[in-house]
Amino acid sequence: MNELDWKQPALIGGVIAGVLSVIPGLELGNCCFCAWLLVGGAVAAKILIDRTQRPIRSGEGAQIGAIAGLIAAGIYLFLKIAVLILGIGQQVERDLLARISGMVNNPDFQEMMQKVIEASANQTMGQRLVAALPSLIVFAIVFVGFSTLGGLLGVALFEKRREQPPPPQYPPGYPPNYPPNYPPNYPPQSGGPGGDQGGWPQA
Repeated sequence: MNELDWKQPALIGGVIAGVLSVIPGLELGNCCFCAWLLVGGAVAAKILIDRTQRPIRSGEGAQIGAIAGLIAAGIYLFLKIAVLILGIGQQVERDLLARISGMVNNPDFQEMMQKVIEASANQTMGQRLVAALPSLIVFAIVFVGFSTLGGLLGVALFEKRREQPPPPQYPPGYPPNYPPNYPPNYPPQSGGPGGDQGGWPQA
């Protein structure tokens, strides 16, 4: 990876995955096998393939996907923490919980949901951060894992080139212009079927 120009592909893939994962509405795409994370990793791999002269191996696709996942996780954590600090969406969340409570005709459940709503309304900024920290760490790990998988898929889908096979290995003393499909155990040794001369035929 050191000789590859991975910075721009990883940045583009990470920004795509991170931003799409926090935009309200669009973030639901991650409910389907973490689709935005797979897309981000695959985009990073595709850009790397297009910018590299030699074929990209699967391991390199996984690495570029993992780097894109780290960038996406950083974007996600930064924006989510900002939302928690500013309290954006807290009222929407409480309204949603109240609607869910009203849809269930169970007094015990409604009482429990009311306590959850009141506790959420009374939480300080520090309490919100502490409560959200475990889930944020889990999300960051998921981001890296699925973006790595996206990088692997990107190489499998977009890398159509194949590495050239190594040149054939010839025995010592092999004439440079001789055809490579000579029979085994050739040249004949002294005293063998090729006569007493042995060695390669003389020009």
